Amino acid sequence: MEHTLPRGVVDSSVRNVYGDPSRVTSELVDRYYELTLRGGNRQALAYRMDQRVSGDEVHIKRLKLPTLILWGARDHLIPLENAQRFATDIQGSKLVVFENLGHVPQEEDAQETVKALKSFLDLR
Repeated sequence: MEHTLPRGVVDSSVRNVYGDPSRVTSELVDRYYELTLRGGNRQALAYRMDQRVSGDEVHIKRLKLPTLILWGARDHLIPLENAQRFATDIQGSKLVVFENLGHVPQEEDAQETVKALKSFLDLR
């Protein structure tokens, strides 16, 4: 992956992270693919994949600040149970679940995610 990442793999990955894969266009796949061609991006992705699980869960429970957790119910990469655990563990947090979105709700429906953010920040 560090030296080659076929466009077909990128296409499959992008479709996997969208809650509704039919919304993935060839232009969107091109954008993601072009990002993989930028210097250092493939190495960074390989490094991230090697990390698997990082951090210490104890630290999450120490957070004591307002936290907005945005999650797509159709996230195939990181299950919704993780979001629910974050919401339980972080005092002052608010969990917003988007039923029809996947791993990248901010990209799939920017208007709804901004609406949730504005509500959380009490901006009208």
